[in-house]
Amino acid sequence: MADPHLTSEDRFVSYILQFANWAQRNTRALILGLAAAAIVIFAVKYYIDYKQRVRDVAATELRNIRMVLEAGQPDQVIEQLRTYIVQFDGTTYAREARVLLAHSLLLGNRAAEAIDPARQAVDALGDDLLSLRAGFLLAAAYEEVADTGSAIAVYQQIGRDVDMRVQRTRALEAAARLLDARGDYPNAVAIYERLAELTPEEAPAQAFYLMRAAEMRAKLAGPTAVTISGESGTESG
Repeated sequence: MADPHLTSEDRFVSYILQFANWAQRNTRALILGLAAAAIVIFAVKYYIDYKQRVRDVAATELRNIRMVLEAGQPDQVIEQLRTYIVQFDGTTYAREARVLLAHSLLLGNRAAEAIDPARQAVDALGDDLLSLRAGFLLAAAYEEVADTGSAIAVYQQIGRDVDMRVQRTRALEAAARLLDARGDYPNAVAIYERLAELTPEEAPAQAFYLMRAAEMRAKLAGPTAVTISGESGTESG
């Protein structure tokens, strides 16, 4: 037990001497411990360096693929992207590669094949631009294969979960368009009214959304209106 009368400096010197005595008695254990620590440090550093090298290679290869795609040659990069995803799966670049693959497949009129990479790239929708792009690609692929219900669900998810007004509006407009096309007028009305709520009052778009909501209500009441009109015509005759 340390002497209470010792100063802090004396106690520090005492601890150093105690450690020196312990190290002298346990030289082998100390050497082994230091060697093990050095191995761990080397392994961690090697792993970090390796991961950085992989990221650098992945970034370079994806940049080259993107340049080919931007040159208007989507068919040439499809198999490259599939190989790339297998090789670099688990990196941040693999997700972008899936988005590019879905985009390339859609450009090549292969929408059914685009669904899987787009769905994997969506991850969690939010303000992540890559997720948003994947979400719109997924919805577009569903539209192309005539899976209207799934396309509407993705558009509605974007409209519900995303904070960016422009992207949210775009998604809700697409959902309302598809609901109108399939004859689901009540839900189309709800979305157009929602769009009107999200739009500033001074913006011309608000009047447009309210007009579209009124059109959906008119379609909803259409058969009844036709019947009443026909009955009136018979009576006048």
